[in-house]
Amino acid sequence: MKKYLQLINQLDPVDVIVAKKRNGLGGILDHYVVYLGNGVFIGNLKGAVKIIPQNELMELLQEYEPVRIRKFRGGHFDIQNAIKRAYQKLGQRYSLFSFNCEHFANWVQYGKEKSSQVNTGLMLLGSVIFLRLISSDE
Repeated sequence: MKKYLQLINQLDPVDVIVAKKRNGLGGILDHYVVYLGNGVFIGNLKGAVKIIPQNELMELLQEYEPVRIRKFRGGHFDIQNAIKRAYQKLGQRYSLFSFNCEHFANWVQYGKEKSSQVNTGLMLLGSVIFLRLISSDE
């Protein structure tokens, strides 16, 4: 509960918590949860975009370590629009490549569904395939 309260006290509406998994390979990736204000969190976790109840957030904080808060930049009108964007996606299914937690957080904050992690991963994969193809020709 202490971690939860410390976290809440640092957040403003539409801030994004960026976290890493404490154990395993998931620690190399960033995971994203959006704070909507008034103790309400939303994220694209476990299958689809959903409101994350406090007890589930507490469980997530056991598994994931918050590493930074990505502050939202905008005025009252921008905050209201971002919150509307978040609610528009409730129930949308998770997709690793086209709509993961980073895509969702970027949609809420910037109005653009994008994932730099997916882009980087695909570029690395493409580079590896390319290098294998040119090295097999020798």
